[in-house]
Amino acid sequence: MDLFLQYLANGVVIGSSYVLVAVGLTLIFGILGVVNFAHGEFYMLGAYAGVTAVTLFGMPLPLALAVVLVFSALLGFGAEAILHKPMKNRDATSSIISSFGLAVALQNAALLTLGPQPRLLKTEFSTIPIELGPVFMPLQRALIPVAMMVLIGALYLILRYTWTGRSLRSMSQHATVARLCGVRVERVAVVTFMVGAALAGVAGFLMSSVFMVHPIIGNMIVLKAFTVVILGGMGNILGAAVAGLLLGITESMTSAYLANGLRDIIGFVIVIAVLLFRPQGLFGKAFERS
Repeated sequence: MDLFLQYLANGVVIGSSYVLVAVGLTLIFGILGVVNFAHGEFYMLGAYAGVTAVTLFGMPLPLALAVVLVFSALLGFGAEAILHKPMKNRDATSSIISSFGLAVALQNAALLTLGPQPRLLKTEFSTIPIELGPVFMPLQRALIPVAMMVLIGALYLILRYTWTGRSLRSMSQHATVARLCGVRVERVAVVTFMVGAALAGVAGFLMSSVFMVHPIIGNMIVLKAFTVVILGGMGNILGAAVAGLLLGITESMTSAYLANGLRDIIGFVIVIAVLLFRPQGLFGKAFERS
């Protein structure tokens, strides 16, 4: 039982990163309809930005987190100008192909400027142990689910109680009606990309103390994010949050009780099963036939 609780805690930590990346991805898709395969590169570059801020400039973690938020939001600003603004009146495949191109460009830029050498974030929090009953982990890792809950809670409050949040929700429901009601669609698109990129960048920074950071780390992350989005229901933020935690826990249990080699496979097997029996996702609404 003690080992089960430890594996469960490890799964929550990993799942928390999936939540942040997938919520940002589902925001971009649910509001703008953009399928962004470069989303994993926001994660990768956010991780590099955080590691550089801490190791090279000696910034404390809170300040480094602020740097990652700003840096990733600026990435989202630039990505919107490439993937959405010139493509919004074209076929959906145009933005998909563009996002692939952007992903490759960012990967190669990171490889050329930062090098292939993997990096790992180590701070004073890495050596402080946290023990909750039979569960043991470093403080830096234990803070990841806390940061996820704070960020997702803040996002919920913004979406629920601010004008910007109401604009985002109205765009996701009906863009034409939102425009007629005075919503500045162009601004909403920019904000959506910036928020989505910021969440992914923070996830990368938080997980840089768990997994090595390298230029192609975003490849698997974006696949996991799409897995979570499909499981939770396309465009469903709450579904993405729940599915992210479920996927992290499932991977942890698979690695512990079956085989570590099956860890990255199990999520895709679940997605295939969900698409076969519940195409709208676990928390999505059923599609209506016209």
